[in-house]
Amino acid sequence: MGRTLLLLTAHADDTEFFAGGTVLKLVAEGWTVHEVIATDNGKGSFELATSELVAASRDREEAAVARFVGKASVEFLGYPDGDMAAVPPLVLRGQFMRAIRRIRPDLVMTFDPYAPFEPHPDHRAVAWAAVEALMFSNMPLFYPEHRAEGLAPHLVPERWFFAKSGERFNHFVDVSDHLEGKIRSLLLHESQMKMTVDDLRMSLVATGMHPELLPLLDRDDPGPLLRAMIPAWAARTGAAAGLAAAEGFRRESAGEIFAS
Repeated sequence: MGRTLLLLTAHADDTEFFAGGTVLKLVAEGWTVHEVIATDNGKGSFELATSELVAASRDREEAAVARFVGKASVEFLGYPDGDMAAVPPLVLRGQFMRAIRRIRPDLVMTFDPYAPFEPHPDHRAVAWAAVEALMFSNMPLFYPEHRAEGLAPHLVPERWFFAKSGERFNHFVDVSDHLEGKIRSLLLHESQMKMTVDDLRMSLVATGMHPELLPLLDRDDPGPLLRAMIPAWAARTGAAAGLAAAEGFRRESAGEIFAS
């Protein structure tokens, strides 16, 4: 019987940036992949005039990514981008727990609440709600209204946490065969990549750092930039595990604290 992965993320491109190669590898191995995205992705643009226009672009792009990657489903919770800190934590935790009990995954991937150097409030909010949902999803007295929806408690045996900083990684996935697929999936996030290029250009000009990257920063053709950055990022991550190209995670198994 095939295995199931549930991704709990903040934004439409989070999976592809942090774990895109790993997800492609799991899909190729027969895994079924579902994703819950907390925000409406509505503020990440320097050019689109309204959040509604940005959110609509992100929805269309994520649909294309899901088809390319082979995700079985994508659900948007629709919270305002950048404002997840204002969402009641118990509400978000319950929504993530409902997804866990409905999808009944073998593995959940999400942000690491314990990772350092994470400035984004949406990432932090999702991380804490997700780890608490994982902690309590097998306990029937948490959110008993789920039982009325036909959702039984469920224990997720494996949890992999991604982060910007790799200092807590203890699990590495060889993604050498999936780097091009990762890059292609990121390029399908077209409006997000335009914003990423614009933001990076502003930062490099302001700081004077890495002037050699400026010729690669074409917002209408971000491919050269991604083909320079993504393999380099994967090589740095893989070096810690003796791999040519890897994505890293802090891996936990259910109950391991009792077995250690």
